[in-house]
Amino acid sequence: MSLDVSSQNLFFGSQFHSFRLVNASSINSVDRRVHSVPLELIFPDVGFLLLVVGDLNIHNPLSDPLHCFSSQQILTSASCFELAVLGGFAVRNSPGVCTRFPLSGTARPSVINLAFTNALLLPLVKRWDASLPSTGSDHVPILILLASPSAVLAPPLV
Repeated sequence: MSLDVSSQNLFFGSQFHSFRLVNASSINSVDRRVHSVPLELIFPDVGFLLLVVGDLNIHNPLSDPLHCFSSQQILTSASCFELAVLGGFAVRNSPGVCTRFPLSGTARPSVINLAFTNALLLPLVKRWDASLPSTGSDHVPILILLASPSAVLAPPLV
């Protein structure tokens, strides 16, 4: 799912009039894991602010460094992280902060919900926080706080 917002006003005090939020998720199928949006399409090179969030069910040491991953999990997730990096995106999650807490069973808490920003939005991300209480789901809500550029320290002039 994609939400495109355009305005005559500038978003978050930036120079941009357009902002896109992509909510991507994966669904388990009998044959293979299927993403609601193909991974190749969720990291486009665009000239506006872009935030990609979702329950991607990709498991990678970059987001969950304390977990022991299978070689298949690393191989599967590496393609997503590689596409993100090649597209100029950065993962915004705090490494090791869990976003999924199983309601039953012996599964451990894990990092499944991920947030990526393109290079244009990156300096505006003030905080990514998964400390809100559960809403009854096995996933916790995630707060992403964006700051206006005036709140971001500019590099010193030389």
